[in-house]
Amino acid sequence: MIIFKTLSWKNFLSTGNYKTTLDLTRNNNTLISGDNGAGKSTILDALCFSLFGKSFRGIKLPLLTNSINEKECEAEIEFSIGRDEYKVVRGLKPKKFEIHKNGDLLNQDAKSRDYQKILEEQILKMTFKSFCQVVILGSSNYIPFMKLNASDRRAVVENLLDIDVFFCDEFFGTSKISNGRSICKRHRPQN
Repeated sequence: MIIFKTLSWKNFLSTGNYKTTLDLTRNNNTLISGDNGAGKSTILDALCFSLFGKSFRGIKLPLLTNSINEKECEAEIEFSIGRDEYKVVRGLKPKKFEIHKNGDLLNQDAKSRDYQKILEEQILKMTFKSFCQVVILGSSNYIPFMKLNASDRRAVVENLLDIDVFFCDEFFGTSKISNGRSICKRHRPQN
């Protein structure tokens, strides 16, 4: 289970060149509420940017950097999974992506895309889509589970349970029959 500890950001969207830190350890659950324009969505964007390199609301990356300072945009999340403590730091202008485990920076020899894959598959064990569906229940992008199409529901369940699903193409209308038997294949949806 992921336990978020702190979320920090600076020069991110409308926030300036000072670090804003949110302590997430005071309660077991966190509900974010407030007036329009108070920064609720900025918190969700900072969280998603730090973990996945993209905004919760789909804001293009260059627009995440504060328009007045135009540099040193940074978001940082600290969390634990089991006995391991993690810190993920991500920034723009200059570009930055670091994953720290128990105080040590993980090897950054991999390309950014591969480094992200390590974060999603080996540490979080969750994709951006699953994270938004399960962890963040923001009203703007949230789609109730039963309103998702069948393949998206399957992807969420597979991702949550960390399983591959074996299925036959005949369920999807493209079955091939060979010697009277369905040809089945192993499938993991691409996100």
